[in-house]
Amino acid sequence: MLRLAFMIWLALATCHAALLQILDLNQLTKESSAVVHGRIEASRVEWNTARTRILTVYTVRAERYLKGFLGPTFELTELGGELHGLAMRISGAPHFRLGEEAVLFVWTDGVRGRQQAIGFEQGVFRVRRDPRTGMKLLSRSAPLQKAGEVTSSGRGAGAVEGRTDGELSRFLAQVSQAVERTEGVRQ
Repeated sequence: MLRLAFMIWLALATCHAALLQILDLNQLTKESSAVVHGRIEASRVEWNTARTRILTVYTVRAERYLKGFLGPTFELTELGGELHGLAMRISGAPHFRLGEEAVLFVWTDGVRGRQQAIGFEQGVFRVRRDPRTGMKLLSRSAPLQKAGEVTSSGRGAGAVEGRTDGELSRFLAQVSQAVERTEGVRQ
């Protein structure tokens, strides 16, 4: 009974209204501290300092930086996870498998110094290999269907010209162009 009461308290303590803006590729790039093509090497689950939220901390091995530099490996901290029999799930928060490859648009929290994917799943482009051709393709999760109120930025709804799948090499070229366009504009 105590466990159920704690789970209800935890759910209520973490419920907040959210307004999430859909970002296009230029916005993702501009607002990111780093853009990196990498692979998930490890993960651990822990409480935040106040013990009100469960966090999953992923170790990412960088294969290539398109913007910024966080080192050969860095930690990506995301909301949610399972710890001591308690689970916390946040709609739209990215979760990764060990060995998973992705292009990550990373934001660094200026107060805590933690890195996380910008805009929840918006900042995550997962890489997979086509079984027929062997070509590396990327895919993106469905747009945050249950993540609170979602609004368009008004500057282009699709991060990759409306596409959610495509060749990794073409996407990396688009990101490189976006970095060139936005680096001079960063405030």
